[in-house]
Amino acid sequence: MAAAIALAVVLIVAVAGMSLAMQSQHPAAGPAKARPSRATRPTVGPPRRIRERKPTPPPPPPTPSVVLPEDPAPKVPELLRTGVPAHARVVNVVDERVVGPVTRSRLTLQVEPDGGEAFEVSIRHAFPTAASRAAVRVGGTVTVRYDREDHHRVLLDPDADPGAPAA
Repeated sequence: MAAAIALAVVLIVAVAGMSLAMQSQHPAAGPAKARPSRATRPTVGPPRRIRERKPTPPPPPPTPSVVLPEDPAPKVPELLRTGVPAHARVVNVVDERVVGPVTRSRLTLQVEPDGGEAFEVSIRHAFPTAASRAAVRVGGTVTVRYDREDHHRVLLDPDADPGAPAA
């Protein structure tokens, strides 16, 4: 029973101490004044501008439902249509990048045009499959198309068999 009385005394002292501590934080000027409402509070600086909304743009005019005729010819590089066909000996092959089945390689070719002087050129080509890349080997022959005026414009002819011997 003495323990219970001691505990009660300790709790009373603790509560009284907390109460005094809280009262000492408030100013001794008397009862607290009510804060002025937001509307009557003095403003500092210029009055705030009300943000104006931008007018919504008019909807775009409806597009005519005209179906454009599709180009019957597939999109191919101009050089495949206008280039001069020739055979070229593969001097060097360097695989630069492999992404999935596609291998991008740098080829050095010795182009031998019909009735013209041979020239060497370096090109980049993306082989769509590993089999098409494996068909091109150093010392082998490939079919190319080149620009008669600019011998730096050369590309492999995809319609020709890459490993076919020169005729």
